[in-house]
Amino acid sequence: MASQAVEQQFDPWTVALKIHELAEVGSSEFKSAELLKQVLKSVGFSVVDGYQGIPTSFWAEKTVGKGGPAIAFLAEYDALLGIGHACGHNLIASAAVFSAIEASKKIRDGRIVVIGTPDEEGTGQYSGSKIIIANKGGFKGIDLVLGSHPSAEWSVGKNSLAVQDVEVVFHGTAAHASASPEKGKSALDAAVLTFTAVDMMRKHLKRDANPVIHGVLREGGQASNVTPDRAVLVYGIRSSDLGYHAEMLEKFRKIVEGCSMATGTTYDLKLIGPLFTTGRVNRPLANNIRQRLVDRGVDIPTVEESERTLAKGSTDFANVSQVVPAQELSFQIAPKGTPWHSKLSLEAAVSGEAKKKLAVVIEVLSDTAEEFASNESLRKSIAEDFSRKE
Repeated sequence: MASQAVEQQFDPWTVALKIHELAEVGSSEFKSAELLKQVLKSVGFSVVDGYQGIPTSFWAEKTVGKGGPAIAFLAEYDALLGIGHACGHNLIASAAVFSAIEASKKIRDGRIVVIGTPDEEGTGQYSGSKIIIANKGGFKGIDLVLGSHPSAEWSVGKNSLAVQDVEVVFHGTAAHASASPEKGKSALDAAVLTFTAVDMMRKHLKRDANPVIHGVLREGGQASNVTPDRAVLVYGIRSSDLGYHAEMLEKFRKIVEGCSMATGTTYDLKLIGPLFTTGRVNRPLANNIRQRLVDRGVDIPTVEESERTLAKGSTDFANVSQVVPAQELSFQIAPKGTPWHSKLSLEAAVSGEAKKKLAVVIEVLSDTAEEFASNESLRKSIAEDFSRKE
């Protein structure tokens, strides 16, 4: 009876709605993390706070039967700055927690883990927490990682882009723009010149490396009659080719250096957060998940078709896939073509469609976990695919 009462109090949709309402940005998701931990504790999971030194991360675990393969579900719960859960991380969090709870009921022998992985959007101090956790060996002992992400279409096996955010601060010399312009050195000129040069560079990048560069001018001066002595640029540099991504970063550095020299300014360049790498598709695992969806009537591309799709986004889940067999499922909660990180996707994350699809994801991921725990042949094929050379 107690367990039934808990499930009525903490159902997947109620939790998803509450996290959507909290809308806490990355590295500050204290209330969201506390809610998820409370749910897991209520059904017998042991919980460790501040996993790997990240304040809003956690590790929750439950052993069933005699123990066995360790299966981890990753929960994201950070919102986008200024708009809220327009990426649908409220659904990711609920899916992870309740997939784990359902798996603990279905699995005869195994270890079920939920890892709270904050700040996927790269907002705060612990940007890309999965990368931090992976680099510290935080996935050691885990045999399988499962995740999900809402989208405007169904897919499993889609590739992701490597991305590195970069901040450039130009330092110039302030002067009266009319009385003594010759004494000024404009940091804004350096920033504008950099913008122009980066736009020119785009024409000469490898098209098959899927290069993407986007930036903003965060600071550029205060008064029109004062030569700006400080300007700040922030860029995101992406590519589906990790080796070429390093070349792009070096080209960008040279542009900044040249524009600094041309304007007589100095600069500071720093990387913001860790490198989000490209992902690995585990084909036996991806096909297993896809077949479960097909059996439920979901119209979803083949894994091969998804792999051939042009990579558009980046995620720190990709870094996890490099260190442990892992697969993320994208599930449709909005019409195809819906722009993500928008008001439309924000509304979709609390829609009736999202509620229905959340239930499907929980069922599919928990069933996948159950088969992995009980089917040695599946575990072997997944491990062999993970060991293959890319």
